[in-house]
Amino acid sequence: MTNAQDTPDDPKLRRVRSDLAEPSRPEGYYGVRQPILPDPPVYPPRDQPTDADLHEAICAALAAEGRLAGCRIGVALRQGVVTLTGQVPREFQRTLSCALTETVAGVLTVENQLVVTG
Repeated sequence: MTNAQDTPDDPKLRRVRSDLAEPSRPEGYYGVRQPILPDPPVYPPRDQPTDADLHEAICAALAAEGRLAGCRIGVALRQGVVTLTGQVPREFQRTLSCALTETVAGVLTVENQLVVTG
């Protein structure tokens, strides 16, 4: 087989050995440089609610859940990081309280320190 030869079916097509073929990526193996740079992140985010607003929203979410009625769950916040403390009788209540807390807008992470007593 030669480097390039016309095929009998179509004279416009060439047959090229794979080791002589052009790379499929422009600019070599590293690809094209992205001309648009993303904006750097802003810390803390502009729309981040205050810890007092978060505390109120988390306590409201936990109080609205009937399956957590009677549970004494402590909520501590520091710059969007929530720490849950206290005791609950069942494991699902521990998991549920953490899941509810994570759904509140503005919560960055949850440290679940609840203890199951039952």
